[in-house]
Amino acid sequence: MARPHEARQVAESFGEDAERYDRTRPRYPAALIERIAAGVRDVLDVGSGTGIAARQLQAAGCRVLGVEPDARMAAFGRIHGVPAEVATFEAWEPAGRVFDAVVAGQAWHWVDPVAGAAKAARVLRPGGRLVVFWNAFEVPPSWRTRSTRFTAGCCPARRSR
Repeated sequence: MARPHEARQVAESFGEDAERYDRTRPRYPAALIERIAAGVRDVLDVGSGTGIAARQLQAAGCRVLGVEPDARMAAFGRIHGVPAEVATFEAWEPAGRVFDAVVAGQAWHWVDPVAGAAKAARVLRPGGRLVVFWNAFEVPPSWRTRSTRFTAGCCPARRSR
């Protein structure tokens, strides 16, 4: 079985409908964006996609460059103000550029863990940050309550646990 970073066809399939991807993908919590942006000016967004995290970081005062392997996703991001270069992070050429932070929202699993870490280390300024994050889905409390009631009603053996 291929490791995620080897599944290029899957990784680059999201651009099939970049507008829908952008419209339906959740944004990141403001507190997370503020924490990342604190004391940071230049950010490299790995797997920038349509620019969801990049636009939030730009709004927080950062200059952001995206690196995105899917040209359709990068084009959508550019239309919405996110400069992006089309490449996998591992193959991307930094051309001497360095950054205060390298971020990857919902994307680091598509990066080769060894090559990606080495590339991040090369493009970070001293004291720079590698920030890897994902959205975490949490079931609303009302759904948990209903689910517990349903499970207790149909699966009596589960009640005693």
